[in-house]
Amino acid sequence: MDTDLIRLAKQLPHGSPVFLDYDGTLVPLSTDPETTFPDDEIISVMDRLSAEYQIYVATGRSIPEITRFLDSRYNFIALHGAILKLRGGSPEYVTDAREFIRKCDEIYAGREDFFRRYPGLKMTNKQGGLVFIMWGLDNRAMSSLVSEVSVLASQTGMELYKGKRIVELRIPGINKGITIKRVRNGAPALIAGDDATDEDSFVDNPDAITVKVGPGETAARFRVRDVGEFRELLRAMSES
Repeated sequence: MDTDLIRLAKQLPHGSPVFLDYDGTLVPLSTDPETTFPDDEIISVMDRLSAEYQIYVATGRSIPEITRFLDSRYNFIALHGAILKLRGGSPEYVTDAREFIRKCDEIYAGREDFFRRYPGLKMTNKQGGLVFIMWGLDNRAMSSLVSEVSVLASQTGMELYKGKRIVELRIPGINKGITIKRVRNGAPALIAGDDATDEDSFVDNPDAITVKVGPGETAARFRVRDVGEFRELLRAMSES
């Protein structure tokens, strides 16, 4: 691991915000996102960190999804930046999402037609985001589905996001980077993530300690190999 990364992370001032993606960063990616519960070690490490820093889990998941895995023990930025929930507080949309929630509900109501035409597909309605999970599809079916969801994005005015075997409709004009920049308000921070959606966080917060988890092109200042190596960094921070 980069020694400069370890040094800077351990020098982060007391009370600084730390923004951590969930899937692929705190826990390994899974073909079944409903089963990705954290292990005892990462919870212990994060609890120690939360005594020193302001911990935010910044995720594409909804608040009900992420709190199912982590209860309400941390701050959350959910739906790729659309929702902010401070520890002990209530979730708040950072923009008016009512129309997009309605559109997602309408599309999700017709999910059986998608399942019939794309066997193996899973869908999740996040109340402001709609995810098509494609782990069970072959390449030809994935290409066809992505084209279909692209048309839905144009029809609904929502943003299209392509991730690791998922395609998603998202609230437009919002991303993790914008919300993180607003929350930290110029304070020193560490930001980590593994997916394309995390690149917004890196680009919009170039003065922060930004960490890419895993391979791929990135705007982050630092990189770690995988979830295991990133956990080593968090462990070092929690023991400083």
